[in-house]
Amino acid sequence: MSVRFAGMSMILPKGIRRTALQPEHLLPRFRRLGYVRNAAQANPVSKKNNLIQKGYSSLERLRGIRFKRALMAGIQWFSHYRQEVDRINVFPVPDGDTGKNMHHAFQAASKAMEPVKSGDVSECAWAAARGALMGGRGCSGMILSGFFSGFAEGIGERRTITAEDFVRALQIGSLRARERVEHPRAGTILSVGEAAAHKASEAAQRTQNVFEVLQAAWQGAQKALNQTPQQLPELKKHHVVDAGGQGLVYFFEGLVRYSRRQSLDARAARHDLPAIASGPREMKVAAFTQHKFCTEFLLSAQELKPEKLRRILAPLGEHLMVASAPGGVFKIHIHTQDPDLVFARVEPCGAVTWRKVDDMEKQHHDTLKMEKGRTDGTHRIADGQHM
Repeated sequence: MSVRFAGMSMILPKGIRRTALQPEHLLPRFRRLGYVRNAAQANPVSKKNNLIQKGYSSLERLRGIRFKRALMAGIQWFSHYRQEVDRINVFPVPDGDTGKNMHHAFQAASKAMEPVKSGDVSECAWAAARGALMGGRGCSGMILSGFFSGFAEGIGERRTITAEDFVRALQIGSLRARERVEHPRAGTILSVGEAAAHKASEAAQRTQNVFEVLQAAWQGAQKALNQTPQQLPELKKHHVVDAGGQGLVYFFEGLVRYSRRQSLDARAARHDLPAIASGPREMKVAAFTQHKFCTEFLLSAQELKPEKLRRILAPLGEHLMVASAPGGVFKIHIHTQDPDLVFARVEPCGAVTWRKVDDMEKQHHDTLKMEKGRTDGTHRIADGQHM
């Protein structure tokens, strides 16, 4: 139910009767809580109502329930494109699993958010961060969990968030994601996330509408994604954008679609990523001969510092990432040639409670076979149409 006074439209919270209102003294408090909108925003047929014309709601303060639904929408939208993100994965190694690894992180975040019933943005954000950290796989999953952790850190203990809060969370999320990477490079998911935060910050100078700022973040991320082939030679060679960055853009797009009340169904999704130049990726297998095993594990060690773990493991491989969780738990990712040596070196530090080792050379060969089969199948269909 809504009431109008002093040229304003007020959305009444549950339990407050129209006759019990004293507008003059309630207005400041209701405006602060986000229940009050100006008259132009409240009128859905006003020609001046740009927000309605753009298709999304006017919202100056985002509460926990809508925050949770928005994240779920972004995760759902990404899931439609998971395999296509795998298909353009050529950096840092062409093992064709970026979409799968991001999917693991997203799904773990979604599952962790499910039990959250309160309207508290902070509780939901921290649940998603814990889930993404535990469920993330590979470089992309670890980086994505860094975004989630930093985002939750930026929100802090806030029960609701404004556009400024959203921008701060994006900025800290981008920073924490970069800190996860041993040798960050431009033209990756890091560049895309940082561009999203930058454009969101610019938009927040013009509007207090959270969804408008979100729209700007998505547009900034898309623009940065389109520039990634010029920043990374590996991408330019194969005429693709960065796979992790593309996955993040799809996630942002899902958030925007939620804000616009657009369909999130698979039938609404496009599947129009450009084909990789010259058919399947003919990357040299020699690229895997030095550190071909993607090794990940959870380490329980109460008194251990992340810096010590990095000193122990850095000489054993590349793409080392160390993330800490409450309770003295560490999530470690490294590409190495000798996983057994990695586990032997950390054994004195604590207990390994979970481990996973993937042969990236085998993954690469499997990816090439799948792409060749898809290409052959396309050719057979085309030939049949001419018969």
